[in-house]
Amino acid sequence: MKALTLSADWVPKPGYDLTASERELRRPRNANMVWRSPRLSLGDAPDPSLLPDQVMLEVAAVGICGSDMHMYEAGADGYMIYPGLVCTPNILGHEFAGRIIEVGKAVRGLRVGDLVAVEEIQWCGQCTACRRGFVNHCLDIEEIGFTIPGAMAQYLPVRAKYCWKLDEIAAAYGEEEALIMGAMVEPTGVSYQGLFNRLHNWLPGNNVVIFGAGPIGLAAQALVIAAGAGRVIVFDPSTSRREIAMKMGASAALDPRDIDLDAAIMQYTLGRGVDYVVECAGFADKTIEPLDRCLAVNASIIDIGMGGDNPTLPIVAYKRMGVQYAGSLGHAGGPFQQVIRMMASGRIDMRQMVSARMPLDDAVAAFKRLESRQDAKIILQPN
Repeated sequence: MKALTLSADWVPKPGYDLTASERELRRPRNANMVWRSPRLSLGDAPDPSLLPDQVMLEVAAVGICGSDMHMYEAGADGYMIYPGLVCTPNILGHEFAGRIIEVGKAVRGLRVGDLVAVEEIQWCGQCTACRRGFVNHCLDIEEIGFTIPGAMAQYLPVRAKYCWKLDEIAAAYGEEEALIMGAMVEPTGVSYQGLFNRLHNWLPGNNVVIFGAGPIGLAAQALVIAAGAGRVIVFDPSTSRREIAMKMGASAALDPRDIDLDAAIMQYTLGRGVDYVVECAGFADKTIEPLDRCLAVNASIIDIGMGGDNPTLPIVAYKRMGVQYAGSLGHAGGPFQQVIRMMASGRIDMRQMVSARMPLDDAVAAFKRLESRQDAKIILQPN
């Protein structure tokens, strides 16, 4: 089958203390400390085989995520930008939907022909974190497109327990559009997890600031608007992405460069400040760190983006104002059902952020195109 593979050189940075497991498995938890000179290649890969608890997908749509870009791009030192768990060589792609073409003998509840979206986080269900309900923090985690083969390929076997059927979306929009929308369930689920499952304190009428108008940020915007937000202010340096944010209903979309973020937020909230800050850009040192007087009493900060340097936070100001800060990693299975229902009902339509649908043959060109950050989302269609 045809597939897009990420490769890089194993060159641990001086002073980075590899664990025995990282060294043995060549699976560092901090990819930006080990993998150098990342690169992409499109070519043939072995056809996958099926285990009894898996279904085989003919991949119909797969999105290029900011994390994919950060695995592909290198910093000034030549090392991968992405700071998380990565194995190479590996097939990329973790935001996807497909049609089931084969079912393992132990699978129940799914059949050939079903359209499904699939969880990226492959949780074990047995470790302490999973048993406590924090499956996105699984202690024995695998991640599609990061540590195990992903969906930028024609076919992919996945365990049935990670699949969510797209019947409701297909009934409303037809199968072709359901598969495109299905590829955006995962990134929208990441935003849902951060907004509604981390602090459990969302209130309609909240003034919201979102940093980053890429897929995660635009998904966060769509979700808070659907959930009754007051003013929604989006920051992104890309003119085209700001235009998309405005098209999708933002109250304001601003370039964060060379402005006083505190002053701008106070201006656009009429002096009332922000209740919910959502970091989706992956540069908390440049987005969250400067915020102080714009934070309303009892404000919440949800840090989703991965990348950049660790921020230095004004903890005294947080204490004075009762600010709550929560990191949010990936998704758990529950948001998939909620996101699918919101898409099917028309409450959110993430197709508005798709700037191009391209064949897998053009995958390398699509990554090059995204380097400028002018597109919000490109969908690859492997079949």
